[in-house]
Amino acid sequence: MENRIKNFIQEHNLIIEEPIICATSGGVDSVCLINILHNLGYKVVLAHVNHHKRAQSEIEEKAMKDLASKLNCPFELLEYYYDGQDNFHNDSHNARYDFFKKLCIKYNTTTIASAHHLDDQIETILMKLMEGSNLYGYGGISICYNDGKFRVIRPLLCVTKDELYDYAKRMNLEYFEDSSNQEDDFLRNRLRHHVIPLLKKECADLANKTLEYNILVKEAFDYIRKDSIKYLNESDNKIEIESFNKLDIALKKDIISLLLERNDIRKNNNIILAILKMLDNSFGTKKLKLNNDNVFVRSYNYAYLEKTNENNIDSISVNKDDIVIYNNKYKFYFSEALPNSNAKYIRLCYNKLKLPFIIRSKAEGDTIKLGIGNKKVSRILIDAKVRKDDRISIPIITDSENEILWVYNFAKSEDVVASKQNGDIYFICEVL
Repeated sequence: MENRIKNFIQEHNLIIEEPIICATSGGVDSVCLINILHNLGYKVVLAHVNHHKRAQSEIEEKAMKDLASKLNCPFELLEYYYDGQDNFHNDSHNARYDFFKKLCIKYNTTTIASAHHLDDQIETILMKLMEGSNLYGYGGISICYNDGKFRVIRPLLCVTKDELYDYAKRMNLEYFEDSSNQEDDFLRNRLRHHVIPLLKKECADLANKTLEYNILVKEAFDYIRKDSIKYLNESDNKIEIESFNKLDIALKKDIISLLLERNDIRKNNNIILAILKMLDNSFGTKKLKLNNDNVFVRSYNYAYLEKTNENNIDSISVNKDDIVIYNNKYKFYFSEALPNSNAKYIRLCYNKLKLPFIIRSKAEGDTIKLGIGNKKVSRILIDAKVRKDDRISIPIITDSENEILWVYNFAKSEDVVASKQNGDIYFICEVL
């Protein structure tokens, strides 16, 4: 197995600078990784993060320190304490990679090695297919990721988890298992425990077929991405619509994807398609609200990103030609055509609209006028057995005079119900 990994490293030119900062959690994957790189003659630094989330964290930290001593390599430790202010997985991921990058500077290298393997690759590709992504995302985990300053390499993406267990047993390596990996609370674990074993029964060579798929998709992506970078660099990150619409659809999608990436904006296929729809040959000004206070603006023959002036991200205004993404989950827009069967909507009379509409979260004292009289929005959600923590995320739609028209998915106002038969415009919500 070591020779196969050595050939994989050489084939993809993974290691061009040493020492290698090895992200070593203490699990079988990372323990195998640092041992293999050491045995292949590379200089390594053992970088361990103690998340202080489990009782055995201190034991794992000591074991990794002992392993570094055994390998005669530097041991570096990050003491991480979650402050509860952000998503734990995102926050800890960012903290880990900030730590690894600082170590690169300390040891005068650019190379970080992580222990992702072929089973991780299968899980990731399946999740991307289920969630929606762009060409790069559908390809799964990159063998090498280069951000211009640092390189994250994955030398184990040519071997399976079972091979790593076998290697650890043969080499008598000490490693630790995270008990949460056995739970079915997360999608990745459910795929790992129930779906992938069935796929492997149907295709015994699933791991290697996945590797082939990953390489082919990433090669295609790299080819397209070069033109996307050239386009946006030459246009100062703006889209000239007439020339843009003459491009191949694959390139158009990736230009949009790259523009969102450059601004750290969440993307998925639905958002990319919504932007493409804005960039057709019609005229006028349209806006699409995105996350991180960004708005995608189409103004006649140009399109670009700008920061919104709204201070409250939970409150978004919508005019007739706008397409708005609310809370990264709901897409709202007006249409004169009946929406597809998967979308929810209210039907309205255009000449009675009080624009702009406002989409916001529930406020204290909110009431909606129903046929039986006014009713508190909080009571509607309580009666519908919506969990207290989830109520704040339910979109409330009002007109420009703050009259509540729609508690999404739960109640429509008396006026909205009255216009159900003779309304001539739809206000539509699609779940992304």
